[in-house]
Amino acid sequence: MLLVPCALLFCLAPAIAEISFSNPDINAKGAALFTVTADVPGNGRYDTLFLKDIPGDRLEQLTFYPEAMDALLGGSVLQVRNRFGTGRYDTRNGSFRWIDDYKPFYTGGTAGFGNLPLVAPSPDGRWQVSVEPISSARGRLMLYDAEKSLRYIIAESVERGSLPVSWSPDSTVLVYSVDNILYFARPESFFSVSSVDSQYRVLGPGPISAVSWFAPSRFLYVNGSSVYRVQASELFARSLYSPLIGVGELAGKIPCDFDPSTDTFSASSDGSAAVFAKGKRNVYFCALSGDDYSSSTRSATLPYLLLPGNVARVIPVWTKASLPVVFTDSIEDGRKTVKAWKLVDLPAGKVFVPLDLPPGTLDLFVSGSGRSIAFRTNEALFVYDTTTWTELSSYRDEAVVTAVWADEPNLYVGGRETVRKWNSANGSSTVLFLSSAAASGWDENSETVLADTDHAGRLSYAGNMQWRPAGAMRMKPAASANSSWRIYADSSSGYFKNMLYVRSAIGPGGTVPLVREPPIKLDRTGSSVSLKDRASSSVPDSGAFSHGSRTAFREVAVVFDAMDTIDGLPEILHALDRYKVRATFFINGEFIRRHPAAVNEIVKAGHQTASLFFTTWDLSGTKYRIDGDFILRGLSRNEDDFYNATGHELTLLWHAPFYVSSPMILDAGDKAGYRYVAPDVNVLDWVTLEQERVTPGLCKDSSHLIEDIMAAKKPGSIIPVRVGKPAGARPDYLYDKVDTLLNALVEAGYDIVSIDTLIKNAR
Repeated sequence: MLLVPCALLFCLAPAIAEISFSNPDINAKGAALFTVTADVPGNGRYDTLFLKDIPGDRLEQLTFYPEAMDALLGGSVLQVRNRFGTGRYDTRNGSFRWIDDYKPFYTGGTAGFGNLPLVAPSPDGRWQVSVEPISSARGRLMLYDAEKSLRYIIAESVERGSLPVSWSPDSTVLVYSVDNILYFARPESFFSVSSVDSQYRVLGPGPISAVSWFAPSRFLYVNGSSVYRVQASELFARSLYSPLIGVGELAGKIPCDFDPSTDTFSASSDGSAAVFAKGKRNVYFCALSGDDYSSSTRSATLPYLLLPGNVARVIPVWTKASLPVVFTDSIEDGRKTVKAWKLVDLPAGKVFVPLDLPPGTLDLFVSGSGRSIAFRTNEALFVYDTTTWTELSSYRDEAVVTAVWADEPNLYVGGRETVRKWNSANGSSTVLFLSSAAASGWDENSETVLADTDHAGRLSYAGNMQWRPAGAMRMKPAASANSSWRIYADSSSGYFKNMLYVRSAIGPGGTVPLVREPPIKLDRTGSSVSLKDRASSSVPDSGAFSHGSRTAFREVAVVFDAMDTIDGLPEILHALDRYKVRATFFINGEFIRRHPAAVNEIVKAGHQTASLFFTTWDLSGTKYRIDGDFILRGLSRNEDDFYNATGHELTLLWHAPFYVSSPMILDAGDKAGYRYVAPDVNVLDWVTLEQERVTPGLCKDSSHLIEDIMAAKKPGSIIPVRVGKPAGARPDYLYDKVDTLLNALVEAGYDIVSIDTLIKNAR
């Protein structure tokens, strides 16, 4: 049975990304210790200790903070990743090595600002798939051979934000999706001169979420409402005849067609059943009994669960007993919430029942056998038995960042100070390496690096990420200079927040940065925007905040227009929470009247709320007479409706439906005490395929919309995103890709702020 460790990432702090340098300490030989601080959106900040041999121009990383971890080779190898690189710790011999898929920071690689890129290592660790960015929303799908350090481009362009690949549990087969077509391959074949063309390796239509492995070489594949049971070896046997022969055998049916943009599909450990979640609301347990053409009892006995409307993600997990647990991720009462329901077999039939989770659960990690689940909270890491649903043990030695199962009952626990292997049965743990140090410096002889931790005491560095107890060794005070060199902090050339510089005190002198800064240019602020640009605003500057070019800060506002339906709101709130962004929501009266609970959730989450008028009517329309009194009354009514629904007042900012404007509209809003807000970035997420037929090229998918946004944005920009579906069909919806949009802005060095902050910082 394949049970992929699951993690619900709930990581609030503004969405600011910075890398800074501090704490230089140089010894007599010119070896300098220093700290690099990474401020990670949604995950706070962490320090990494580096050692620079100045005369030899050699850089070494001494600590490794676990932003992400994977267990490989049956749990004997731990892979750790963060923005400074990827490394593997082999517990069989206690050795550490870097994986040079992309250059680590210490060899000159760039430490990025945004989300940590996703990777999919094969279970045996030989192969690794990732998406190499080529733009804000697109990237190359890359395969890396960790044994031979070779890379291969599987596909030139796929969407960023997800990884469209799935490995067989035995690492022999890779299934991947490009442009909604599924392909299969043996990884070594990509490096062969006789590889089979991709047209002969087509599995069928669909995204990678349509594939779910349940054995080392078997998986379920859903296409429409049909589910097929597939043997991987048969794929290669039929490859040349794929246009003539169907894939696999019919395993059964799901209640309705699978929608890859919203639905979830997961196979049981033996492939005899599946969990199907339709639209993050309706969950079905589907027994797969083949052709059900003549079945008369299927619909009456199908176990069913109706989820709340605030669910942003559905994560099915299979237990040892081949019964599913359905976990959900949502924002509720202004905070991140995880809930769970377990399918139980009662005399009257199978039903879903709610489960109690540790209070404040942030992440969950499933063991390979399905017997145990670990839950991370701010207080501890709890291990539960999935059969009895009772707590087995807890890890409380230090604050936990992430975890992954090794070989049950052992887990790798990534803490804020150490990464350990923890035995959840007897409570023992072994420190593998340091995540970060509370303090660091040289010993009294200036030969050995020492580090202090709150939970492991004082340690001495033994090389290659290895630390040992330091005993009675004492740490000398830090020094920023020796007889040959001086180190000082100053501003950087623009990419980093600051930089440490080394100045030679001998010979001809000279000053160089301690670390090479990447040749990446960030948008300039303030004076880079001309008066002509400011004058190009879509509405008059008087009485309106309409153009984002008047700030001395590299910041933008992503605003959300809640007009009528709540489609996408859970996903938006989840993404904002992940990045710790306080955004501005413009709320229409129709939205308030239809969805008062959703409006309250926006308020409880701490977002700024502003007015989108009391009706969705286009104020530029000629069917009704629109005057200043109508605007005044409409704004007042929206205030009252909002107060009655939430007990709070709207911010005195507004815009009309569809951002229409005129001197009369601006003047009426001003008399009502409001300031009009208009975007300077035009986002066509409301254009439908029906409108595309009239104006070809107007309707774009979300990836292209994000590319357009990133090309048009500048410091101070206002970027509008629609909540809910427009009246008509679209290829996809931007609200489903808000995470990708936020990440693109953070990668470009932007802080994401609310409108009131933007106004405050306007010049």
